[in-house]
Amino acid sequence: MLGKCNLAVLGCILSFSAVSTCGATPVVEGSSLTHRSIVDGDSGQVYIYIGGAFPAGTKLSTFKFLFDHVGPEGNQVGFITPLLFTREIRGSQVIYAVAGIGRGFQVSGNMAPTTILFDIVKGISVPNTGLYTFGFINAIVDTNGKPLVHSPGTVDMNLSLDSGPGVGGPGTSNAWAATAQGPPFPTVGLGTTFGSAGADFGFFTVTRTYSAVAVGSTNPGE
Repeated sequence: MLGKCNLAVLGCILSFSAVSTCGATPVVEGSSLTHRSIVDGDSGQVYIYIGGAFPAGTKLSTFKFLFDHVGPEGNQVGFITPLLFTREIRGSQVIYAVAGIGRGFQVSGNMAPTTILFDIVKGISVPNTGLYTFGFINAIVDTNGKPLVHSPGTVDMNLSLDSGPGVGGPGTSNAWAATAQGPPFPTVGLGTTFGSAGADFGFFTVTRTYSAVAVGSTNPGE
């Protein structure tokens, strides 16, 4: 249950004010929760926001997204598990490794944005460097990152990259990467890597935009 102080932090974040009543600085990364052209038809895929990163010390609280389409597969419900990734440079390649596995949820279509908890159940919950970002898998997974159930897409997206900065402001973009594999579908155990050559799972594209954000704060009050 959220305490009064944490509720104040969350309210501050959602209103985009500078500092909450608890003295915490809000953090929001991702792309605006606006209507976009479609949702994915592929099941059980992984999507990573690559247009920005969290400040070190960010305590994540919620994952927000828009799912206002009936999907290409006719789905009006599905599954989302939020994920925390760290960015690694391997030679000339950028690789994203699973650092934290969130709690998964069944979600339903809604004309308004939906909020679920960004509750890390295994792995790192607070980034200790500025090299962490977030993403999600359209599945419920176990603590080893193996999908138990999966679904087609549940987040609005554009097939091309939206121009301008992401919700994190200057220096960010609306770039998202997506897989398109399976069966067998991707897994998201701690340390599993995504990217190009040398990764456990390759990206199908790195130029999409998804209507999803991760919300948190730095130096949150107790």
